[in-house]
Amino acid sequence: MTQESLFGFLTSTRLPIVSSLSTIIRWLSLGMAVASGAYGVTCLFRAGGLWTADLPWSGALPSLVAAPVFFVAWTHWLHKRLQRAATWLFVALFVFSILANLPRGGFSPAWYLHPVLSLLATICLGVIPGLTMTLTAVTALLLGAVFWPGESVPDVVLPELWVHVTSLAAVVLASALAGAIANRLLFMALVTAESQRRKNFESSRALRHREKLLRHALRVETIGDLAGMVCHQLRNTFQVLMGHVTMGEIANDAERMRRLAMIEETLEQTRPLLDQLMSMAHPEEGTTEACDIAAAMRQFTDQARRVLPGTIALRTEIPEQLPPVLLNARGLVHALWNLVINARQAIQGDGSITMRCGEDRHQVWLEVQDTGGGMTQEVQERIFDPYFTTKPPGQGTGLGLTAVARFVRGSNGLIQVDSQVGRGTTFRLRFPQMDTAGRVRSA
Repeated sequence: MTQESLFGFLTSTRLPIVSSLSTIIRWLSLGMAVASGAYGVTCLFRAGGLWTADLPWSGALPSLVAAPVFFVAWTHWLHKRLQRAATWLFVALFVFSILANLPRGGFSPAWYLHPVLSLLATICLGVIPGLTMTLTAVTALLLGAVFWPGESVPDVVLPELWVHVTSLAAVVLASALAGAIANRLLFMALVTAESQRRKNFESSRALRHREKLLRHALRVETIGDLAGMVCHQLRNTFQVLMGHVTMGEIANDAERMRRLAMIEETLEQTRPLLDQLMSMAHPEEGTTEACDIAAAMRQFTDQARRVLPGTIALRTEIPEQLPPVLLNARGLVHALWNLVINARQAIQGDGSITMRCGEDRHQVWLEVQDTGGGMTQEVQERIFDPYFTTKPPGQGTGLGLTAVARFVRGSNGLIQVDSQVGRGTTFRLRFPQMDTAGRVRSA
């Protein structure tokens, strides 16, 4: 059986219980050092007894010998050596108990403290230190059989004394062995628990990493569709720019300056499209904060108008201001792009997309309504399932609406769908309002 210290193990794992054990060792060591020293000095100078059974705790000697050992335990605690501090604390307790009992003989009731000390020593310090202290205590107990207070041991009492001493020694050894078994069982249990805790920590860290990758992956389809529409608009923009350049080459200086100003204005109008693509591709989603959905919707529709083709009209019904909601603004934009792109793909030819928002029953809601072909009931029941798509193979991953539903659930919201074949589809997102204390209201 190898030596394993619970104090050493707990210290290495930095579990919260270490702080409690450290506090116990600190105050017990310091308190016993002061109390033992004070009692020893008092007993020595007032009672005049160095080591005699006539005085409490057998006089001054046990206290004066144990006090420095208690102090050594306290100094080890000061240097954050918890294992050594605990070892010296048990040494001091054994020394004090042995010296206090020897003058009183083998029948001293205080010998019964040793089974408890042996049990705790082998459990806390390990098998080898605990058994070493136990054997020392047993040896002292056997030596105590030859002492008799005031005189030699009577012959009549001698057989009963040896029976008592050997029986008590057997109990002390049995307590030490029980402590050794308990030490191994506790150590294996703690090792298993620590191993499981580390596995859970690693699994949690791996899960967070996979979650981060999934969040980024959910953007891919949206970014691809958005990039396609942006490229279409950029192609038209480049044609306008080339027209200004061509006309500027054959114009006079005044006309050329006017054309340059128009080119600069066109480029400034194009920049938000590229900024939006960069923002969507960023792997971090930002933080949760108070958000005015009305302001976010107005900013989003300004960007969406630059991307949507001219055959699709974008209509808005947005109030001046709405109560704040607690959500991630970047995640909201991602969700809106998914809904608008789905609406754009559902419209064949001319059509319109209507975006509106409002409040009711301590909730703020927003809608994205299209005039597309609509969905059957069977499709509606599966649209939020991962990888479900009605697009032809190679044209969709089925993750767009999954990302929207995931964002809404993560914001304590609710998503509703109303769709009829041939009459279009409406997605409604509901979020709880925030109260004046910055907390989310219950619906």
